[in-house]
Amino acid sequence: MWKLHLTPPPPRPPRLSAGAAVTWAVLTVARVIFGAVYLRDCPQQPNIPNYLLGLALICLLMISFVTLPCESDAAHPRERPRGFKACMESLLCLFLVIWNLLGVVWVFSIYQPNYDPSAADGLYCNKTLYTFAFWNALLEMFVFGVLLANFCKGMLCYVNISPVDPDFYSNV
Repeated sequence: MWKLHLTPPPPRPPRLSAGAAVTWAVLTVARVIFGAVYLRDCPQQPNIPNYLLGLALICLLMISFVTLPCESDAAHPRERPRGFKACMESLLCLFLVIWNLLGVVWVFSIYQPNYDPSAADGLYCNKTLYTFAFWNALLEMFVFGVLLANFCKGMLCYVNISPVDPDFYSNV
Protein backbone atom coordinates (compact mmCIF):
# COMPACT_ATOMS: atom_id res chain seq x y z
CA MET A 1 0.00 0.00 0.00
CA TRP A 2 1.74 3.21 1.17
CA LYS A 3 5.44 3.16 1.80
CA LEU A 4 7.25 5.87 3.61
CA HIS A 5 10.72 6.53 2.28
CA LEU A 6 12.84 8.75 4.44
CA THR A 7 15.85 9.68 2.41
CA PRO A 8 18.00 12.60 3.42
CA PRO A 9 18.26 15.41 0.92
CA PRO A 10 21.47 15.50 -1.11
CA PRO A 11 24.24 17.45 0.57
CA ARG A 12 24.62 21.01 -0.58
CA PRO A 13 27.73 23.11 -0.26
CA PRO A 14 27.55 25.65 2.55
CA ARG A 15 26.74 29.15 1.40
CA LEU A 16 27.17 32.42 3.14
CA SER A 17 24.19 34.66 3.39
CA ALA A 18 24.38 37.93 1.53
CA GLY A 19 24.58 39.88 4.79
CA ALA A 20 27.50 37.82 6.07
CA ALA A 21 29.33 38.16 2.75
CA VAL A 22 28.86 41.94 2.70
CA THR A 23 29.96 42.23 6.34
CA TRP A 24 33.03 40.12 5.64
CA ALA A 25 33.93 42.23 2.60
CA VAL A 26 33.46 45.52 4.46
CA LEU A 27 35.55 44.27 7.39
CA THR A 28 38.32 43.16 5.03
CA VAL A 29 38.37 46.52 3.27
CA ALA A 30 38.34 48.33 6.63
CA ARG A 31 41.31 46.25 7.81
CA VAL A 32 43.28 47.23 4.70
CA ILE A 33 42.37 50.90 5.10
CA PHE A 34 43.19 51.09 8.82
CA GLY A 35 46.40 49.07 8.40
CA ALA A 36 47.65 51.15 5.47
CA VAL A 37 46.59 54.62 6.67
CA TYR A 38 47.92 54.18 10.20
CA LEU A 39 50.97 52.05 9.28
CA ARG A 40 53.41 54.28 11.18
CA ASP A 41 51.04 55.66 13.82
CA CYS A 42 51.68 53.15 16.58
CA PRO A 43 55.33 53.15 17.68
CA GLN A 44 54.30 51.65 21.02
CA GLN A 45 53.43 48.40 19.18
CA PRO A 46 54.33 48.66 15.48
CA ASN A 47 52.90 45.21 14.71
CA ILE A 48 49.25 46.27 15.16
CA PRO A 49 48.88 47.69 11.61
CA ASN A 50 50.69 44.61 10.27
CA TYR A 51 48.19 42.43 12.15
CA LEU A 52 45.28 44.14 10.40
CA LEU A 53 46.95 43.96 6.99
CA GLY A 54 47.78 40.27 7.53
CA LEU A 55 44.19 39.44 8.44
CA ALA A 56 42.97 41.18 5.31
CA LEU A 57 45.50 39.31 3.19
CA ILE A 58 44.46 35.95 4.64
CA CYS A 59 40.80 36.76 3.97
CA LEU A 60 41.60 37.68 0.37
CA LEU A 61 43.58 34.46 -0.11
CA MET A 62 40.75 32.39 1.36
CA ILE A 63 38.26 33.82 -1.12
CA SER A 64 39.97 31.96 -3.94
CA PHE A 65 39.86 28.66 -2.06
CA VAL A 66 36.24 29.05 -0.99
CA THR A 67 34.87 30.10 -4.35
CA LEU A 68 36.84 27.82 -6.67
CA PRO A 69 35.39 24.34 -7.23
CA CYS A 70 37.39 21.29 -6.27
CA GLU A 71 40.13 20.51 -8.74
CA SER A 72 39.11 16.85 -9.02
CA ASP A 73 35.98 17.20 -11.15
CA ALA A 74 34.12 20.30 -12.18
CA ALA A 75 31.07 18.10 -12.75
CA HIS A 76 30.96 17.14 -9.07
CA PRO A 77 31.36 20.43 -7.17
CA ARG A 78 29.83 18.99 -4.00
CA GLU A 79 32.85 16.85 -3.22
CA ARG A 80 35.13 17.75 -0.40
CA PRO A 81 38.39 19.35 -1.48
CA ARG A 82 41.26 16.94 -1.96
CA GLY A 83 44.94 17.17 -2.61
CA PHE A 84 46.60 20.51 -3.05
CA LYS A 85 43.46 22.55 -2.36
CA ALA A 86 42.76 20.78 0.95
CA CYS A 87 46.39 21.19 1.99
CA MET A 88 46.36 24.91 1.18
CA GLU A 89 43.06 25.45 3.01
CA SER A 90 44.45 23.70 6.08
CA LEU A 91 47.65 25.73 6.01
CA LEU A 92 45.71 28.99 5.60
CA CYS A 93 43.43 28.12 8.52
CA LEU A 94 46.42 27.22 10.68
CA PHE A 95 48.16 30.46 9.73
CA LEU A 96 44.94 32.38 10.47
CA VAL A 97 44.74 30.93 13.98
CA ILE A 98 48.40 31.65 14.70
CA TRP A 99 48.15 35.17 13.23
CA ASN A 100 45.06 35.91 15.34
CA LEU A 101 46.78 34.72 18.50
CA LEU A 102 49.79 36.88 17.70
CA GLY A 103 47.50 39.84 17.02
CA VAL A 104 45.73 39.38 20.35
CA VAL A 105 49.09 39.34 22.13
CA TRP A 106 50.20 42.47 20.27
CA VAL A 107 46.96 44.35 20.90
CA PHE A 108 46.47 43.41 24.54
CA SER A 109 50.15 43.76 25.49
CA ILE A 110 49.75 47.54 25.38
CA TYR A 111 46.17 47.73 26.68
CA GLN A 112 45.30 51.34 27.41
CA PRO A 113 48.21 52.73 25.40
CA ASN A 114 49.33 56.30 25.40
CA TYR A 115 47.23 58.07 22.75
CA ASP A 116 49.18 61.35 22.87
CA PRO A 117 51.61 61.67 19.93
CA SER A 118 53.54 64.40 21.75
CA ALA A 119 54.60 62.05 24.55
CA ALA A 120 58.13 62.57 25.82
CA ASP A 121 59.27 59.02 25.10
CA GLY A 122 57.60 58.96 21.65
CA LEU A 123 55.69 55.78 22.46
CA TYR A 124 52.04 56.21 21.55
CA CYS A 125 49.36 54.54 19.47
CA ASN A 126 46.71 56.22 17.36
CA LYS A 127 43.41 55.91 19.20
CA THR A 128 41.36 55.08 16.08
CA LEU A 129 43.81 52.38 15.00
CA TYR A 130 44.05 50.83 18.46
CA THR A 131 40.30 50.86 19.07
CA PHE A 132 39.62 49.20 15.70
CA ALA A 133 42.33 46.58 16.30
CA PHE A 134 41.05 45.96 19.85
CA TRP A 135 37.46 45.29 18.78
CA ASN A 136 38.65 43.35 15.76
CA ALA A 137 40.73 41.07 18.00
CA LEU A 138 37.77 40.56 20.33
CA LEU A 139 35.48 39.72 17.40
CA GLU A 140 37.96 37.23 15.95
CA MET A 141 38.44 35.48 19.30
CA PHE A 142 34.66 35.34 19.83
CA VAL A 143 34.21 33.73 16.41
CA PHE A 144 36.97 31.22 17.16
CA GLY A 145 35.34 30.43 20.48
CA VAL A 146 31.99 29.79 18.81
CA LEU A 147 33.63 27.59 16.17
CA LEU A 148 35.55 25.65 18.83
CA ALA A 149 32.37 25.15 20.87
CA ASN A 150 30.53 23.87 17.79
CA PHE A 151 33.40 21.53 16.99
CA CYS A 152 33.38 20.13 20.53
CA LYS A 153 29.60 19.75 20.39
CA GLY A 154 29.86 17.90 17.09
CA MET A 155 32.57 15.59 18.41
CA LEU A 156 30.50 14.87 21.50
CA CYS A 157 27.46 14.03 19.39
CA TYR A 158 29.59 11.86 17.10
CA VAL A 159 30.99 9.90 20.03
CA ASN A 160 27.56 9.46 21.63
CA ILE A 161 25.80 8.41 18.42
CA SER A 162 28.46 6.22 16.82
CA PRO A 163 27.81 2.49 17.21
CA VAL A 164 30.06 0.49 19.50
CA ASP A 165 31.33 -2.94 18.55
CA PRO A 166 29.92 -5.46 21.08
CA ASP A 167 33.28 -7.22 21.29
CA PHE A 168 35.02 -3.99 22.23
CA TYR A 169 34.34 -4.31 25.96
CA SER A 170 35.20 -8.01 26.08
CA ASN A 171 38.70 -7.28 24.76
CA VAL A 172 39.48 -4.58 27.31
